[in-house]
Amino acid sequence: MRFKKFTIAGYKSFRYPTEIIFPTSQDGKSIFLIGGMNGAGKTSFMEAINFCLYGAKADLIFNAINRQEKAEGNHSTRFELTLETDEGAEIIVKRSWSAGATANPKPKDLEERLIVIRDGKRVSVQSKQMWQDFIRALIPPGITPFFFFDGEKIQEIAADDHSEVRLKNSLEAALGIEFIKRLTDDLATIKNQERQDYVDISDADLEFKQSEFKKERSKLERRKKERLEAQEDLNGFRQQYDEAKKRFQVTFNTEPEARETLRENEKKRIQAANRYSQADNEIKILCEKVLPLAVASKLFDGLKQRIEIERGSIQHDAIRDNAAALTKTLIQAVEEPEPLYSVLLNPEQRTELEQRIQRLLQQGMGLNQTRTVLNLSEREAARILHRIEEIESSDLCRLGSLLDEKSELDLEIQRLDHALQPSASSASERELFEQLQAEMEGCSTQIGRKSEQLRSLNEDLLTLEKRSHDLEAEISRLYERHNVSREKANFIAECDTIASLLGQFIIRLRENKIHLLQEKTFEMYRQLSSKSGLIKDLLIDPKTYAVSLHDRHGFVIRKSGLSAGEKEIFAIALLWGLAQTSQLRLPIIIDTPLSRLDSSHRQHIVHDYFPNAGEQVVILSTDTEVDETYYAQLKPYLSGAGMLQFDQHQELTTFQPGYFWER
Repeated sequence: MRFKKFTIAGYKSFRYPTEIIFPTSQDGKSIFLIGGMNGAGKTSFMEAINFCLYGAKADLIFNAINRQEKAEGNHSTRFELTLETDEGAEIIVKRSWSAGATANPKPKDLEERLIVIRDGKRVSVQSKQMWQDFIRALIPPGITPFFFFDGEKIQEIAADDHSEVRLKNSLEAALGIEFIKRLTDDLATIKNQERQDYVDISDADLEFKQSEFKKERSKLERRKKERLEAQEDLNGFRQQYDEAKKRFQVTFNTEPEARETLRENEKKRIQAANRYSQADNEIKILCEKVLPLAVASKLFDGLKQRIEIERGSIQHDAIRDNAAALTKTLIQAVEEPEPLYSVLLNPEQRTELEQRIQRLLQQGMGLNQTRTVLNLSEREAARILHRIEEIESSDLCRLGSLLDEKSELDLEIQRLDHALQPSASSASERELFEQLQAEMEGCSTQIGRKSEQLRSLNEDLLTLEKRSHDLEAEISRLYERHNVSREKANFIAECDTIASLLGQFIIRLRENKIHLLQEKTFEMYRQLSSKSGLIKDLLIDPKTYAVSLHDRHGFVIRKSGLSAGEKEIFAIALLWGLAQTSQLRLPIIIDTPLSRLDSSHRQHIVHDYFPNAGEQVVILSTDTEVDETYYAQLKPYLSGAGMLQFDQHQELTTFQPGYFWER
């Protein structure tokens, strides 16, 4: 099978009908390269093909209708896929959703329409579900992940170190084992219905086990339904998150920050603002206490000198005022208790000495007379000198560093304000910014919860299935002890025989296909891996589905020990191996498969994988993945190339022939 043409209209940025034709080379192969920058619509293209084939929930389609068309009252979208089967028949699948002329429509107002045309004739079916079942049989949805995948799918498989459950589900979907299991379940249901008519089945244990078995089966079906709903919810939240992220990137031209980062920035801004106020208060206190006096600090030296001069003047005045008493005290100290001189002075000489000493003291020992200006007491002078010393040794020197710190804090607050509101200047933009951030955070939380719910449900399903099988085996043993009619016994025996044969068929089919999967996966892995010379074999356990790599010496190389690039190469090889094992000749659509690989691995993908991936390959790439060098290497294999061109002003995607450098 191969795709010939696909048309998309009214979906996301594909406002107008956009037609993409997939040409075929002379050798019958078709490798078609579609270029597009991030946000141009590559992922939307893959989604549209899936929706065209399998349909989708109304609310999912409603949210994806082109916004400009919605604004003009046109709530509709449509897809059209033309394909050619392996038998040469041409089938056109047209699927559309429309709310008609409904005012203010809701998702429930959308009406889905499916038209199928085979070899130019419209197929008339009474039930849309009948034809939908035909499409699902033609292209089983369980295996499309092996044929339609993107870089995120590759990374998801590469990052899963415990991929046994994923591989089991994928392989059984590829082999159609799920249909065989459904047939086995139907046989079990028919067998249980037949048992209801058995005579003499009145054993209390049998009734109890039968009731218990029904409860377990009911629980099992409920868990399956819950798992399906949880998976759909998870996909919806992932899509909602991606859409909110793209809207954020387009609106604000930047990557959205995590909510934790915003909260951390808010916390830093509050701390910076508090410190700014504290520094400002300290500056004010210093200015109030010290700055007025510090302004007059140049006068301090003169003031201190004047105080010392007047202190000395006061002392000299005191000496002059008490000259007579001091004179007598001095004479007395010289003469008593013994005179210091050998010849005693007569009265005239003693009087002359007293007069000379008194005149000397009264004249101030020859010092100039000083005019009193401050007229301070000794206590006042001491207090002023102490205050000057306090001012000179105060924290005034911290004023400069506080001013510098305040300036730095002001710049930091401005930077944090800008980080908290990037590119959002108006109130409406800030409101949209907060809305998108809150929406992405909510979706991220829900994605985590739904992922954990799925993990828990898968564990419950394994437990319930084992319990159901154990109960069924126990009931079978109980029935064997009862007399039953031969006809019903033979019928039940035939059901058991068929179920046993189906079980054996599943086991042998699984073993054979696992062996084929090993060969195909290892074949592609050796072509793509830069370490292929170190790997001697790849084995998949037929019971546990555990994948192991073995080196030349027989030692196991754990998948977790591979580099990130080698893990992704392994994931690509595994997807190719599953596609080959399914033996379905379906087109392969690959979206941005090179974004996380280094140049060595990219070289292998371009040279060895793309040309051999399938008979029809559609590659969706940016200009940094399949760049000019890789494009030149890939060009000889291409049947054509085109571009998804996105106009940001019109929010419109169009398709143009030619790749980035050949338009």
